[in-house]
Amino acid sequence: MNPRTARFILLGKSRDTRSKHQKKQGSKPMRNVPSSMSDRAGNRSIKQFLTFSIIGGLNTLIDMAVFTLLIVVHTHYSIAQIAAYAAGMLNSYMMNSIFTFRNETAASDKRGGVSRMLRFLLWNLCMLAVSLLLLVFATEWIGLHELAGKAIVTVLIVALNFYGSKKWVFAGRKPVERGGMS
Repeated sequence: MNPRTARFILLGKSRDTRSKHQKKQGSKPMRNVPSSMSDRAGNRSIKQFLTFSIIGGLNTLIDMAVFTLLIVVHTHYSIAQIAAYAAGMLNSYMMNSIFTFRNETAASDKRGGVSRMLRFLLWNLCMLAVSLLLLVFATEWIGLHELAGKAIVTVLIVALNFYGSKKWVFAGRKPVERGGMS
């Protein structure tokens, strides 16, 4: 952005970017406006979702590997699901704390970290319960093989898990407005 455009934006003046034809026709000038905060927040959410998805892919590989290994050695699918989910969950907490939601987690003190860890554990226990219910539905009621059911359930849980992680588990504290003189 050139200095002249920056000055127009900062001073709230609009720069007339209409063509000669538009000026003759009497169209109103368009105002140069910087990206809104919601655009930046949206871009940040997209970046977080992509990072979350990449880490989720790694978690899924860990989860599926543990699940498959336990199914091969004839472990009941519900026990295999709990163990596999726990392995993926541990990786998820560490990686998402470091990479996906680092801005939110950096602002927290130790007390906030403990609170966040408890929220993570509670949220993921809920996700585990939902995934178990869906896995039972897929295998017992629909009759899918355990691995096929697991793949479908995993796809369904990803979006819900991201939403809860972003909005509740790793949500940063809202800045407190201070009144009076600083």
